[in-house]
Amino acid sequence: MKYAKFAAVVLILFFLGYVLGPTINPMLVKEKKPENLLKVSVKLDGGATYEIDLTEYRDADLPETVKIMKSASIPTLTGEGIKPLRKDDKVKLLNRKDNMLIVETMDGIAKGTIEPLNTDIYQALAQKKFDDDAAKVAGGPKPPAPAPAPAPAPGPGPGPGPGPGPAQASIEPVSVTPAPVPNPAMTGADPAPAPEPTPPAPEPAPAGGGDSTDDQIVALMQKSIADGAVKEFKADQVKAWKATEKETVDGTEYQTGLAAYEAATIFGVKPVQAKALIKGGKIDRWVYAKSGMEIQ
Repeated sequence: MKYAKFAAVVLILFFLGYVLGPTINPMLVKEKKPENLLKVSVKLDGGATYEIDLTEYRDADLPETVKIMKSASIPTLTGEGIKPLRKDDKVKLLNRKDNMLIVETMDGIAKGTIEPLNTDIYQALAQKKFDDDAAKVAGGPKPPAPAPAPAPAPGPGPGPGPGPGPAQASIEPVSVTPAPVPNPAMTGADPAPAPEPTPPAPEPAPAGGGDSTDDQIVALMQKSIADGAVKEFKADQVKAWKATEKETVDGTEYQTGLAAYEAATIFGVKPVQAKALIKGGKIDRWVYAKSGMEIQ
């Protein structure tokens, strides 16, 4: 009898738990908030790391296209099949829904959703942040602008009037008619060419190994790259030049300057900063600004 009562109590408690469990569980257990699945840490080739949170971006701030990084598939617009998306395929980014991206193939055949991690959207946004930071760093003094072209020399005009002679009282005034200026179009002669403007020569570096001015550092870097001091980049790739502070490298103090140029990488074109180490008015060598490795 004793065991029968115990069994009855167990059965009653089991029944109550089965019936009332779904009702009272939400009150007893606090639901855990989901983690932010749209926040990713991205490390670029140059070493810079950025935290990219897609929830902080407006639709207008997102790229118009993204690249597929992991194979996927989306349905065709006709609904009769699927379109495979292979690695390195480019698709249009239309919108976002929940934690997914709404994309469309470049030919407009298929449209669907895909996980952000299957695309390069995080790398593209991190690269844009890096480009913006590099543009701020490179916003130093600009190269000296060439002097404006001189105005063309005036054509020959009438000669000066007769000056006063030694005996003005005995000379009657005579009217002088100036000779007409010859017209090249009437005579058939070629007009004299206007003189070519002469670009300003860069200010020479200080003699005796003294410090160079900011303008001298910029001119020195421009001439070094134009003369082919390095093979990594050319002068037409440089977007900005800037004279920077002195630095001590391997026990030697140098004046320094930065040249911000663009280089092609697997993530597209990105800005790179080259640093010139200057001693005694001459560039000792070029190095990468971030790593300090010499540029060949």
